[in-house]
Amino acid sequence: MHRGNVAPMGLAFVALLGGCMADGGDGGILVTRNVVADNMCVTLGSESEATRAHGTLDVLLGTSYTFIAQMKSRITAIAGSEDQRTIITTGAKIDIAFPGSTLFSADELTELRTSGLTRFKSPFTQVILPNGGVSDGFFDLIQDTLTQRIRQKMDLSKPNRVEAIATFTIEGTMAGDTVTSQPFSYAVTIGNEVNVNLMGDCPVAKGTDPREGYACNAAQDGIVDCCGTRNLDGSPDLTTLRCPAVEGSM
Repeated sequence: MHRGNVAPMGLAFVALLGGCMADGGDGGILVTRNVVADNMCVTLGSESEATRAHGTLDVLLGTSYTFIAQMKSRITAIAGSEDQRTIITTGAKIDIAFPGSTLFSADELTELRTSGLTRFKSPFTQVILPNGGVSDGFFDLIQDTLTQRIRQKMDLSKPNRVEAIATFTIEGTMAGDTVTSQPFSYAVTIGNEVNVNLMGDCPVAKGTDPREGYACNAAQDGIVDCCGTRNLDGSPDLTTLRCPAVEGSM
């Protein structure tokens, strides 16, 4: 008879804890996608927001790549314990690879990793409420320093592309304990004049209405019309590049 009473007491104890034995730690955060921000670089933290399945990044502007992770809490909480079951993120741990590419040698890839350019933590803070709460977190998936290193390796006089696969996990804290997400992988095509459209010398004709690119970063995931001169080999003269293009007065 004694054994028959043990299981119900144990189940009642788990219920009082609000499920913390089942849904904390690894996998407490579910990363679902890269969110597309609006024309003010604002997101709503809603599951109805648009998704970007693949990224692009132009090396000519030498910027980072901004990722907007939609995160959903897998943590449950009973009424009154929501604050103790709220996750606060600390950042994303990122690994970047260039599968099939010969752009960097094996030694160069090792140096990029040890110097923190392809393996690093990108800090950001966001609150994720329990019981299926959804939040969007902005962070640098690819650092500007890596973009510039890639640009140095490319011949800018002709189209060049390299595919980067970034795999990350998001970390956070909940009542002093560490909570992480599942690994999430995302591909970004990096190259010259991928997003930059060079219209010609500055200024361009008045009324041209140059496109300004993606609101969160003109160098990624959209077209930005720029002006500037080209070098004799056809590559853009980066010292004259203006994005978006400057319009003339007449």
